[in-house]
Amino acid sequence: MLLLLAGGTAAAGEVEWKLLYDQADLQFQRGNLEQAELFAREALREAESAPGANQRATELSLAKLVFMLRLRGKHEEALPLAQRLVTLATKLHGAQDPNTAIALQNEAEILFAHKRFAAAEMLHRRALAIFEKRYGTKNFQTATALHNVGTMLLAQEKYPEAEKFLRRALAVKEQVLGPGHRSVAHTLNNLVLVLEAQGGNDEAAKYRKRLASDTK
Repeated sequence: MLLLLAGGTAAAGEVEWKLLYDQADLQFQRGNLEQAELFAREALREAESAPGANQRATELSLAKLVFMLRLRGKHEEALPLAQRLVTLATKLHGAQDPNTAIALQNEAEILFAHKRFAAAEMLHRRALAIFEKRYGTKNFQTATALHNVGTMLLAQEKYPEAEKFLRRALAVKEQVLGPGHRSVAHTLNNLVLVLEAQGGNDEAAKYRKRLASDTK
């Protein structure tokens, strides 16, 4: 069933946009990333060019295209689109909204791919502040943001501070997801790297053993 952005009769442009957007999703699910990217581009073009262009459709299309470009390693092209997405999300939802935080995280991931770790850290910290304010400290989104900040600090070899964030992320993830979840293992692996870099080999070995057991 075709889902529309607003109630009532949909404009032709909105129907066309949704068909293109859904095709991008379908091609992604089939593993055809090239086609998914092409449909995401067309969806963005339709959202921008249709009479009375819908800014929410533009936001969704930008997010989809940025995601596809990231998957295909097209980070140079993705970065200005991700920055534009942050601007649009802030306009539509406000600077302290979780949608804006997610857009900040998307931009940060592209900066990370460019090895601009300090800039990525700053954006992840902004996202963390938004999630903590909206959802509190015992929340998966908050835990993910903690992990992201810790990972950026690890990349900059700021090991003591990275350890603090990763331990916090690990504790929350274990609480909300359970100790055997894949996301927990991801944080645990990064914590192992931090501990080993600081000479905490005994604790790191214990966690490596746990990782090996969890992945069996």
